[in-house]
Amino acid sequence: MVQALRIRSNELWRVYSHHPILHSNGGDNPVDFSHRLSGLKKSLSETLTRYYPLAGRIGDGGSIECNDKGVDFFEARMHCHLQGFLNHPEFEALNLLAQGQIQCNNLDLSSTLIVQITFFDCGGMAIGVSMSHKVADISSMSAFLNDWATMARQSGEAEISAQFITSFFPPHDSLDIPEYVPRKINRVVRRFVFNASKLDALKTLATSHGVENPTRVQVVTALLYKCADAASRAVSDSPRASDLVQMVNLRRLVIPPLPDKSFGNLVWCFSISATEEGEVEFHDLVAQLKEGIAGFRLTYGISFSWYELSRLVSEFRKASASSFKRKGNMVRFTCTSWCRSPLYQVDFGWGKPVWISCTNVMWNTFILMDTRSGDGIEALVSLEEQNMNVFEHDEELLRFASLNPNAFEAP
Repeated sequence: MVQALRIRSNELWRVYSHHPILHSNGGDNPVDFSHRLSGLKKSLSETLTRYYPLAGRIGDGGSIECNDKGVDFFEARMHCHLQGFLNHPEFEALNLLAQGQIQCNNLDLSSTLIVQITFFDCGGMAIGVSMSHKVADISSMSAFLNDWATMARQSGEAEISAQFITSFFPPHDSLDIPEYVPRKINRVVRRFVFNASKLDALKTLATSHGVENPTRVQVVTALLYKCADAASRAVSDSPRASDLVQMVNLRRLVIPPLPDKSFGNLVWCFSISATEEGEVEFHDLVAQLKEGIAGFRLTYGISFSWYELSRLVSEFRKASASSFKRKGNMVRFTCTSWCRSPLYQVDFGWGKPVWISCTNVMWNTFILMDTRSGDGIEALVSLEEQNMNVFEHDEELLRFASLNPNAFEAP
């Protein structure tokens, strides 16, 4: 029997999120690729019985048709060694590890989940996962990946369950939000790594100007925005004001918090800005980011009934839609943080990942994620090529960040 499942905030996201998760062989022992592949397929099938919307298709009116049509699954070989591949990872090559480069206007006809397993000559492998943002956010993807890995380790005997947001909230009418259409520009992605000592130095710099207890995400976001805004001004004949839309996981902000494994899109956003008069100060941007979160807690920092939270989620969706509409000639940047998402805990039975990344970073976007050790931050930055030529040589940025270091040696 076909069911239709309502999903949250789907209208805001018209793209796939592509994530290669790379595992080394961990030794000199030969790897039975066919055995691993068979185990991954079997455990994926078993996991999808719990995450059944991922085997469906996007339907009308913001729903998923749970019709059990399945997911797309690809196999590939890379005739090179994983360590050489990740010496200084190039994003053009990383794109080979994750399928799903699908035209946005065809998403409704596509799988909501696409998996590609790539084996390297050394015995290492990459698990490339592409999930529709119409269905889930990064917290949901992390929950799915960890449950799939648990199912693989325990040979199908694991007790896993997904908590769908639709079970918390009643359905609501779909919002009229324009389809996302990628801009045809020469976009460049660069990777910057901030180790723990540099993060401490950034926080000290902010506190020395009166900002109390800034987080590591706030100081990195502020620095990236400051340098991106400066690059935009440097290449423009007539400097424009800019703003930054900061995406936030709503699960951790509401009282009581929603379960981390709540599946769907449950995000909120707010914006900070830099005027066109001149260069903005780093500590001012950190303060604005703190005020954005504080403003939420001041306005909504109360205990909710499910009905009240459903109403607030609807308000957040409308506010988010408004935030993503460009304001005149203003330059728009977007930042999202995956920090503290347990992606590096994903263990299919042959060890935790050596590196995790994302391959489809949209224009003027920063994506932050933990380093493998958990105490540093990797930032993926996507800018127009002429802006990136200025940004990646910014002396203030390079005092705190390393440009594309070896992924095996990064903290």
